[in-house]
Amino acid sequence: MAQITEVVSDANQLKSVLRAGLETLDLNSTVTFQKYNQVILPLDGYVFWVPDTVMTVKGSFHYAEDIQQSADETVGFASVVFTSECEITDFALLSQQSIFIATFGNFRFAFSRQDNFYAAAGLWHYMGHSIYPALASQLLDPPVTLDKTRAIVSNSLPFWLQLNGYQPIYGGFGNSVTLYPAYEVAQNMKPPYGVVDINPTDAIQAVPLFTLNEYHTQLVRDRVVITLYGLQNNECLNFQDCVNQYSLDTDNIGLMNMPVMKDAQRTQVELQTIAMKKVIEYEVSYYQSNSIAVAKQLIKAATYNLIVSTDIPS
Repeated sequence: MAQITEVVSDANQLKSVLRAGLETLDLNSTVTFQKYNQVILPLDGYVFWVPDTVMTVKGSFHYAEDIQQSADETVGFASVVFTSECEITDFALLSQQSIFIATFGNFRFAFSRQDNFYAAAGLWHYMGHSIYPALASQLLDPPVTLDKTRAIVSNSLPFWLQLNGYQPIYGGFGNSVTLYPAYEVAQNMKPPYGVVDINPTDAIQAVPLFTLNEYHTQLVRDRVVITLYGLQNNECLNFQDCVNQYSLDTDNIGLMNMPVMKDAQRTQVELQTIAMKKVIEYEVSYYQSNSIAVAKQLIKAATYNLIVSTDIPS
Protein backbone atom coordinates (compact mmCIF):
# COMPACT_ATOMS: atom_id res chain seq x y z
CA MET A 1 0.00 0.00 0.00
CA ALA A 2 1.33 3.45 -0.93
CA GLN A 3 2.15 5.85 1.88
CA ILE A 4 0.64 9.35 2.00
CA THR A 5 4.05 10.92 1.32
CA GLU A 6 4.41 8.77 -1.80
CA VAL A 7 1.01 9.83 -3.11
CA VAL A 8 1.82 13.49 -2.54
CA SER A 9 5.19 13.04 -4.22
CA ASP A 10 3.58 11.39 -7.25
CA ALA A 11 1.01 14.18 -7.52
CA ASN A 12 3.72 16.85 -7.37
CA GLN A 13 5.71 15.04 -10.06
CA LEU A 14 2.62 14.88 -12.28
CA LYS A 15 2.02 18.58 -11.86
CA SER A 16 5.65 19.38 -12.67
CA VAL A 17 5.60 17.29 -15.84
CA LEU A 18 2.30 18.73 -17.08
CA ARG A 19 3.29 22.32 -16.33
CA ALA A 20 6.61 21.84 -18.12
CA GLY A 21 4.68 20.61 -21.13
CA LEU A 22 2.31 23.57 -20.96
CA GLU A 23 5.18 26.05 -20.82
CA THR A 24 6.78 24.35 -23.83
CA LEU A 25 3.55 24.66 -25.82
CA ASP A 26 2.69 28.24 -24.88
CA LEU A 27 6.32 29.51 -25.04
CA ASN A 28 5.66 31.33 -21.74
CA SER A 29 3.16 33.56 -23.51
CA THR A 30 0.47 35.66 -21.88
CA VAL A 31 -3.07 36.52 -22.91
CA THR A 32 -4.84 39.80 -22.20
CA PHE A 33 -8.43 39.67 -21.02
CA GLN A 34 -10.75 42.68 -21.22
CA LYS A 35 -13.40 42.87 -18.52
CA TYR A 36 -16.84 44.13 -19.55
CA ASN A 37 -19.67 45.24 -17.27
CA GLN A 38 -23.29 44.70 -18.17
CA VAL A 39 -25.65 47.59 -18.85
CA ILE A 40 -29.34 47.25 -19.67
CA LEU A 41 -31.22 49.64 -21.91
CA PRO A 42 -34.22 50.74 -19.83
CA LEU A 43 -36.57 51.04 -22.81
CA ASP A 44 -36.70 47.39 -23.81
CA GLY A 45 -34.29 45.41 -21.64
CA TYR A 46 -31.58 45.02 -24.29
CA VAL A 47 -28.21 43.98 -22.85
CA PHE A 48 -24.93 45.70 -23.74
CA TRP A 49 -21.39 45.46 -22.36
CA VAL A 50 -19.10 48.38 -21.49
CA PRO A 51 -15.29 47.83 -21.24
CA ASP A 52 -13.70 48.13 -17.82
CA THR A 53 -10.35 46.85 -16.53
CA VAL A 54 -7.73 44.69 -18.27
CA MET A 55 -6.15 41.51 -16.87
CA THR A 56 -3.11 39.58 -18.18
CA VAL A 57 -2.90 35.81 -17.61
CA LYS A 58 -0.15 33.30 -18.45
CA GLY A 59 -1.44 30.28 -20.34
CA SER A 60 -1.99 28.45 -23.59
CA PHE A 61 -4.71 28.62 -26.26
CA HIS A 62 -5.97 25.55 -28.11
CA TYR A 63 -8.59 26.28 -30.75
CA ALA A 64 -10.47 24.76 -33.66
CA GLU A 65 -11.75 26.95 -36.46
CA ASP A 66 -14.39 26.46 -39.12
CA ILE A 67 -16.68 28.51 -41.34
CA GLN A 68 -20.42 28.56 -40.82
CA GLN A 69 -22.89 29.71 -43.46
CA SER A 70 -26.53 30.62 -42.96
CA ALA A 71 -29.10 32.64 -44.85
CA ASP A 72 -28.12 35.91 -43.16
CA GLU A 73 -24.36 35.58 -42.54
CA THR A 74 -21.15 33.71 -43.32
CA VAL A 75 -18.80 33.74 -40.34
CA GLY A 76 -15.54 32.28 -39.15
CA PHE A 77 -16.29 30.45 -35.91
CA ALA A 78 -13.82 29.07 -33.42
CA SER A 79 -14.02 26.93 -30.28
CA VAL A 80 -11.25 27.55 -27.79
CA VAL A 81 -9.72 25.95 -24.71
CA PHE A 82 -7.56 28.20 -22.54
CA THR A 83 -5.27 26.28 -20.17
CA SER A 84 -3.72 27.97 -17.14
CA GLU A 85 -1.29 26.78 -14.45
CA CYS A 86 -3.42 28.35 -11.74
CA GLU A 87 -7.08 28.98 -11.14
CA ILE A 88 -8.13 32.37 -12.48
CA THR A 89 -9.90 33.61 -9.38
CA ASP A 90 -11.28 36.62 -11.24
CA PHE A 91 -13.27 34.16 -13.36
CA ALA A 92 -14.56 32.29 -10.30
CA LEU A 93 -15.49 35.49 -8.44
CA LEU A 94 -16.99 37.16 -11.49
CA SER A 95 -20.41 38.66 -10.86
CA GLN A 96 -23.36 37.87 -13.06
CA GLN A 97 -23.07 41.36 -14.53
CA SER A 98 -19.49 41.00 -15.84
CA ILE A 99 -17.63 38.96 -18.45
CA PHE A 100 -14.03 38.59 -19.64
CA ILE A 101 -13.18 38.59 -23.34
CA ALA A 102 -9.76 37.63 -24.75
CA THR A 103 -8.28 38.55 -28.12
CA PHE A 104 -6.18 35.98 -29.94
CA GLY A 105 -5.22 36.40 -33.60
CA ASN A 106 -8.27 37.56 -35.54
CA PHE A 107 -10.75 36.31 -32.96
CA ARG A 108 -12.23 37.58 -29.74
CA PHE A 109 -13.32 34.89 -27.29
CA ALA A 110 -15.76 34.70 -24.41
CA PHE A 111 -15.76 31.81 -21.93
CA SER A 112 -18.85 29.97 -20.77
CA ARG A 113 -17.53 27.10 -18.63
CA GLN A 114 -14.64 25.39 -16.86
CA ASP A 115 -14.17 21.75 -17.84
CA ASN A 116 -11.92 18.66 -17.62
CA PHE A 117 -10.45 19.71 -14.27
CA TYR A 118 -8.38 17.15 -12.38
CA ALA A 119 -6.86 18.41 -9.13
CA ALA A 120 -3.76 16.18 -9.33
CA ALA A 121 -2.85 17.65 -12.71
CA GLY A 122 -2.80 21.21 -11.40
CA LEU A 123 -4.15 22.66 -14.67
CA TRP A 124 -7.32 24.67 -15.24
CA HIS A 125 -9.16 24.53 -18.58
CA TYR A 126 -11.61 27.25 -19.64
CA MET A 127 -13.89 26.65 -22.64
CA GLY A 128 -15.51 29.20 -24.90
CA HIS A 129 -16.24 30.41 -28.43
CA SER A 130 -15.40 33.31 -30.64
CA ILE A 131 -17.71 36.32 -30.61
CA TYR A 132 -20.24 36.23 -33.44
CA PRO A 133 -19.95 39.32 -35.70
CA ALA A 134 -23.73 39.83 -35.38
CA LEU A 135 -23.34 40.22 -31.60
CA ALA A 136 -20.14 42.29 -31.64
CA SER A 137 -22.25 45.48 -31.66
CA GLN A 138 -23.34 44.62 -28.11
CA LEU A 139 -19.76 45.37 -26.98
CA LEU A 140 -19.57 49.14 -26.63
CA ASP A 141 -15.87 49.61 -27.29
CA PRO A 142 -14.82 53.21 -27.92
CA PRO A 143 -15.66 55.08 -30.05
CA VAL A 144 -18.96 53.14 -30.30
CA THR A 145 -21.93 55.08 -28.90
CA LEU A 146 -25.55 54.23 -28.27
CA ASP A 147 -28.56 56.54 -28.41
CA LYS A 148 -30.31 55.94 -25.08
CA THR A 149 -33.40 57.84 -26.21
CA ARG A 150 -34.45 55.23 -28.77
CA ALA A 151 -35.68 51.67 -28.33
CA ILE A 152 -34.14 48.67 -30.10
CA VAL A 153 -37.27 46.53 -30.40
CA SER A 154 -40.06 47.20 -32.90
CA ASN A 155 -42.91 45.56 -31.00
CA SER A 156 -45.06 46.05 -27.88
CA LEU A 157 -42.35 45.15 -25.36
CA PRO A 158 -42.19 48.69 -23.82
CA PHE A 159 -45.86 48.31 -22.81
CA TRP A 160 -45.18 45.05 -20.99
CA LEU A 161 -42.13 46.46 -19.22
CA GLN A 162 -44.30 49.38 -18.10
CA LEU A 163 -46.34 46.79 -16.19
CA ASN A 164 -43.45 46.30 -13.76
CA GLY A 165 -44.76 47.84 -10.54
CA TYR A 166 -47.91 49.08 -12.29
CA GLN A 167 -50.77 50.21 -10.04
CA PRO A 168 -54.20 50.76 -11.66
CA ILE A 169 -55.39 54.35 -11.69
CA TYR A 170 -58.78 53.57 -10.14
CA GLY A 171 -57.73 50.83 -7.77
CA GLY A 172 -57.74 47.11 -8.30
CA PHE A 173 -54.95 44.58 -8.49
CA GLY A 174 -51.46 45.97 -9.06
CA ASN A 175 -48.62 43.99 -10.58
CA SER A 176 -45.94 42.66 -8.22
CA VAL A 177 -44.25 40.41 -10.80
CA THR A 178 -41.07 41.62 -12.52
CA LEU A 179 -41.21 40.94 -16.25
CA TYR A 180 -38.13 40.31 -18.42
CA PRO A 181 -37.74 40.18 -22.20
CA ALA A 182 -37.34 36.68 -23.62
CA TYR A 183 -33.71 35.43 -23.60
CA GLU A 184 -32.64 38.30 -21.34
CA VAL A 185 -33.60 36.97 -17.91
CA ALA A 186 -30.94 37.69 -15.30
CA GLN A 187 -28.69 34.72 -14.53
CA ASN A 188 -29.89 32.29 -11.87
CA MET A 189 -33.00 34.35 -11.30
CA LYS A 190 -35.14 32.95 -8.49
CA PRO A 191 -38.94 33.04 -8.81
CA PRO A 192 -41.27 34.82 -8.82
CA TYR A 193 -40.71 36.47 -12.17
CA GLY A 194 -42.20 36.57 -15.66
CA VAL A 195 -40.89 36.41 -19.22
CA VAL A 196 -42.34 38.22 -22.25
CA ASP A 197 -41.92 36.50 -25.61
CA ILE A 198 -43.35 38.37 -28.63
CA ASN A 199 -43.64 36.68 -32.01
CA PRO A 200 -44.91 37.45 -34.58
CA THR A 201 -45.83 41.07 -35.26
CA ASP A 202 -48.39 41.61 -38.06
CA ALA A 203 -49.82 44.72 -39.68
CA ILE A 204 -53.49 45.56 -39.31
CA GLN A 205 -53.27 48.95 -41.00
CA ALA A 206 -52.17 48.55 -44.63
CA VAL A 207 -50.05 51.71 -45.01
CA PRO A 208 -47.89 53.41 -42.33
CA LEU A 209 -48.58 57.04 -41.46
CA PHE A 210 -46.51 59.87 -40.00
CA THR A 211 -47.71 61.64 -36.86
CA LEU A 212 -47.44 65.40 -36.27
CA ASN A 213 -44.07 64.73 -34.65
CA GLU A 214 -42.98 62.82 -37.77
CA TYR A 215 -43.09 59.46 -36.05
CA HIS A 216 -43.59 56.50 -38.34
CA THR A 217 -46.69 54.72 -37.04
CA GLN A 218 -48.86 51.79 -38.01
CA LEU A 219 -51.64 49.81 -36.36
CA VAL A 220 -50.17 46.36 -35.69
CA ARG A 221 -50.87 43.17 -33.80
CA ASP A 222 -48.53 41.12 -31.58
CA ARG A 223 -48.79 37.57 -30.34
CA VAL A 224 -47.43 37.68 -26.79
CA VAL A 225 -46.64 34.69 -24.59
CA ILE A 226 -46.16 35.47 -20.89
CA THR A 227 -44.47 32.78 -18.79
CA LEU A 228 -44.76 33.11 -15.00
CA TYR A 229 -42.63 31.22 -12.47
CA GLY A 230 -43.13 30.81 -8.73
CA LEU A 231 -46.74 31.98 -8.49
CA GLN A 232 -49.83 30.21 -7.27
CA ASN A 233 -53.10 30.36 -9.18
CA ASN A 234 -54.62 33.37 -7.38
CA GLU A 235 -51.48 35.47 -7.92
CA CYS A 236 -51.45 34.56 -11.62
CA LEU A 237 -55.08 35.58 -11.97
CA ASN A 238 -54.27 38.86 -10.24
CA PHE A 239 -51.62 39.45 -12.90
CA GLN A 240 -54.16 38.76 -15.64
CA ASP A 241 -56.62 41.19 -14.04
CA CYS A 242 -53.88 43.82 -13.88
CA VAL A 243 -53.19 43.43 -17.62
CA ASN A 244 -56.91 43.87 -18.33
CA GLN A 245 -57.03 46.98 -16.18
CA TYR A 246 -53.86 48.36 -17.78
CA SER A 247 -55.52 48.05 -21.18
CA LEU A 248 -58.60 49.97 -19.92
CA ASP A 249 -56.57 52.62 -18.07
CA THR A 250 -54.11 53.48 -20.82
CA ASP A 251 -55.54 52.35 -24.19
CA ASN A 252 -51.96 51.45 -25.07
CA ILE A 253 -52.94 47.90 -26.03
CA GLY A 254 -56.19 46.35 -27.11
CA LEU A 255 -56.96 42.71 -26.28
CA MET A 256 -57.97 40.78 -29.40
CA ASN A 257 -58.36 37.26 -27.98
CA MET A 258 -59.78 35.57 -24.89
CA PRO A 259 -56.62 34.76 -22.89
CA VAL A 260 -56.71 32.22 -20.07
CA MET A 261 -54.03 31.16 -17.61
CA LYS A 262 -52.66 27.67 -18.33
CA ASP A 263 -50.57 25.25 -16.31
CA ALA A 264 -47.20 24.25 -17.80
CA GLN A 265 -44.69 21.57 -16.81
CA ARG A 266 -41.04 22.24 -15.98
CA THR A 267 -39.29 19.27 -14.37
CA GLN A 268 -36.00 18.31 -12.76
CA VAL A 269 -35.47 14.60 -12.28
CA GLU A 270 -33.33 15.08 -9.16
CA LEU A 271 -36.25 16.76 -7.38
CA GLN A 272 -38.97 14.50 -8.82
CA THR A 273 -41.46 17.36 -8.97
CA ILE A 274 -42.60 20.14 -11.29
CA ALA A 275 -42.08 23.88 -11.02
CA MET A 276 -44.83 26.42 -10.43
CA LYS A 277 -45.09 27.53 -14.04
CA LYS A 278 -47.97 29.25 -15.79
CA VAL A 279 -48.38 30.45 -19.38
CA ILE A 280 -50.85 32.92 -20.84
CA GLU A 281 -51.07 33.98 -24.49
CA TYR A 282 -52.26 37.39 -25.65
CA GLU A 283 -53.06 38.90 -29.01
CA VAL A 284 -52.82 42.66 -28.66
CA SER A 285 -53.23 45.58 -31.04
CA TYR A 286 -51.46 48.93 -30.67
CA TYR A 287 -50.14 51.93 -32.56
CA GLN A 288 -46.37 52.01 -32.97
CA SER A 289 -46.32 55.71 -32.06
CA ASN A 290 -47.77 54.84 -28.63
CA SER A 291 -44.95 52.34 -28.09
CA ILE A 292 -42.41 55.10 -28.76
CA ALA A 293 -44.17 57.43 -26.31
CA VAL A 294 -44.20 54.78 -23.56
CA ALA A 295 -40.53 54.05 -24.20
CA LYS A 296 -39.76 57.72 -23.54
CA GLN A 297 -41.74 57.56 -20.30
CA LEU A 298 -39.67 54.55 -19.25
CA ILE A 299 -36.47 56.51 -19.89
CA LYS A 300 -37.58 59.24 -17.48
CA ALA A 301 -38.93 56.86 -14.85
CA ALA A 302 -36.51 53.94 -14.90
CA THR A 303 -33.09 54.91 -16.24
CA TYR A 304 -31.45 54.86 -12.82
CA ASN A 305 -33.39 51.82 -11.63
CA LEU A 306 -32.80 49.30 -14.42
CA ILE A 307 -29.16 49.87 -15.43
CA VAL A 308 -27.17 47.42 -13.32
CA SER A 309 -23.69 48.91 -13.34
CA THR A 310 -22.03 51.79 -15.16
CA ASP A 311 -23.99 53.98 -17.54
CA ILE A 312 -24.01 53.48 -21.30
CA PRO A 313 -21.57 55.83 -23.08
CA SER A 314 -23.29 58.71 -24.79
